[in-house]
Amino acid sequence: MIYPTVLSKESNLVHIVKDQNTCVCGFTYNAFTTFTKKDLKKIKFKPEKVITCPNCKSIST
Repeated sequence: MIYPTVLSKESNLVHIVKDQNTCVCGFTYNAFTTFTKKDLKKIKFKPEKVITCPNCKSIST
């Protein structure tokens, strides 16, 4: 299965995107209220085996 993902700069973990500000595990990748084209380019669609966040991976299965 393919998920929308984002890479965390602090921990270098790949998270599953939940909505425009947060990931499935609760990590906030976009703290701003407005969404720009640059923010959308951070989201990449990748297969489940590439996800490295243990919380996101356990929720997705």
